Amino acid sequence: MSASLPRRSHLAERAAPPARVPTAGEGRRHLVARAADAARVAMADDTSLARVSRPPLAPVEAIPAVVEEASPAVVEAVVMSPPRNQLTGLPGHNEPAPVTRVLLRRAGLIDEAGHAREEIALVRDQVLRNVEATPSSGGRQARLVMITSSRSGEGKSFVALNLAASVAEGAHRPVILVDAKQGAGSLSTLLGLRAAPGLAQLRGTDGPDPVGLLRRTEVRGLFVLPYGMAGPSGAQGSAMAAALLNLAGRLSDHVVVLDTPACLESSIAGLVAAVAGQIALVVEAERTKRPEMEAALDILDPCPTLQLLLNRLSLRVSDRFRGPAGRAEDVAVGAH
Repeated sequence: MSASLPRRSHLAERAAPPARVPTAGEGRRHLVARAADAARVAMADDTSLARVSRPPLAPVEAIPAVVEEASPAVVEAVVMSPPRNQLTGLPGHNEPAPVTRVLLRRAGLIDEAGHAREEIALVRDQVLRNVEATPSSGGRQARLVMITSSRSGEGKSFVALNLAASVAEGAHRPVILVDAKQGAGSLSTLLGLRAAPGLAQLRGTDGPDPVGLLRRTEVRGLFVLPYGMAGPSGAQGSAMAAALLNLAGRLSDHVVVLDTPACLESSIAGLVAAVAGQIALVVEAERTKRPEMEAALDILDPCPTLQLLLNRLSLRVSDRFRGPAGRAEDVAVGAH
């Protein structure tokens, strides 16, 4: 403060009213109202305050209650701005429409009851038992379930989709179905999410929030992480594995089912095998060759829990327990 300015009297001094005896009609005024009135009078008389831009004091409502006599004080009310709408910016606000069951069925989801659903349920129960029995460590996540095959076209995307839906609907556990495969036959393309951002935009723990890239579906508890708009190279595979660990760590109650490219056609499966809790290798009956399967198992060796899932196996059985064989039927065994 400059030395040329006159000394301002203290607020408490200016707020103190002159000693006088109240009239009979005035009664006993509230301390807060009396102090506010005294402050306004003092501010009007002080010419040095007239040069300072100061917002007026907000009116103070008198509280109809009797209080004990005390030293008067100035009370200044602060007007708060109205609260911001808390719904704005929360997850789910203005989010895109969910992936419909129609698209899920077109991608291969089995909706009706039958042998295929029962067989998928058996696979589901085995997978969940392995999730509970496999310990998670700093570099491996037990809830990360990888589905792959030796060559493309052996049914791994079909298995991944139906396994994820079975865990969500049958076991009532939230599931994230991750598409790590690019191309016309990928789950992202079949579900209409080819142009949506996804796994390819993630770079380890950097980049966008993986939770914000999830797309919910009309199957309760089932979410989809699309492949994304950029194709990962071999150097990006390790970043993809780190991103999957980050995603599973962020959503600790979700099972993550990963549809990866075929082992003999991409390096992604071998890189993700080092962090997956378990792997199901889909083998197509009467098509997958033994050397191909053995080569795929060598690639997936970093994962301690490996299972073979035989797909499209047909077994001819009789419909009679004894006597001459009747008409033979084709019975589905394993996931199709």
